[in-house]
Amino acid sequence: MLDSLHIKNFRCFEDLTIPSLGRVNLIVGKNNSGKSTLLEAIALFSQHGHSQALKDIAKMRGEVFSKKTLSILEGDSYIGDSSKKNHIQYKHHSQNGRVDVSVVINDKNLTEKHVHEQLFPEDNHTFSFIKTTIYPEKELAKAWDKIRIQKKDQLLKNALQIIDKNIDDVFYTTNQVTMVSVAGEEEARSIKSMGEGMSRLLQIFLYAYQAKGGYLMIDEFENGLHYSIQEDVWEKLFKLAKELDIQVFATTHSEDTVKAFCKVSLADEEVDGKLISLGRSAAIADNGKILADVYDEKTLVWIVQSGMEVR
Repeated sequence: MLDSLHIKNFRCFEDLTIPSLGRVNLIVGKNNSGKSTLLEAIALFSQHGHSQALKDIAKMRGEVFSKKTLSILEGDSYIGDSSKKNHIQYKHHSQNGRVDVSVVINDKNLTEKHVHEQLFPEDNHTFSFIKTTIYPEKELAKAWDKIRIQKKDQLLKNALQIIDKNIDDVFYTTNQVTMVSVAGEEEARSIKSMGEGMSRLLQIFLYAYQAKGGYLMIDEFENGLHYSIQEDVWEKLFKLAKELDIQVFATTHSEDTVKAFCKVSLADEEVDGKLISLGRSAAIADNGKILADVYDEKTLVWIVQSGMEVR
């Protein structure tokens, strides 16, 4: 688990330091303040800076991956903790018009050949990245199979019961259609017939389980989730984060999400929750540099009681 985070020369982050992280972290900030970029940085760190991870990140934004410049890196880059005990670095070397890139993982150098031929260490951190949209059912079915094999499917049923307490089973057809069985109904029905919130819940907890021992990133947590159930969702995520040793990073624009997160974080004495606000510095000398404010339990109490706007 990362106790702090330092990101340098990655997309919009010139030099960002977050001095303290929790087990569960909610990231807020205005548009173009780097919320999604922070999740991408964690995903890249989780995969030891693998070139395929760079390609996947570029693809999510509809960008073209450039072998010559690695496209989304601005010069020498760093992603990791502030103490430099656990980190990745990209170093650019220019010679005769050619740009070579080497990767440093915890002070161990990998050559440019490693970067582009994907000769990377295989001991990546486990991670899951949940985008703003619902993934195709084919992908969800693969994640579901892993849970069924390990007999952990009750986890998903309990999560979906946040919306409907009468749900007693979830399964996939041979055509990989997600079906839900509701007590008292003769036939199961497609999860899509039960609204976007049900599919979003399924996706969150399917991929939370797959992040066991690693990192879970959720972009725009509130998508599809009515404000009235968000506390329940956070409660289950906090509990799961501890049980499965997951560090959670989620973004939001929603005031309801912030309030729900704060209440659950304050009520849970075992799991540390942090609210991280990203914003551009007003100091002329900083030239719009993005900075981070971290709100711990003491300030979360004040946010809840005062109704302070932190988005």
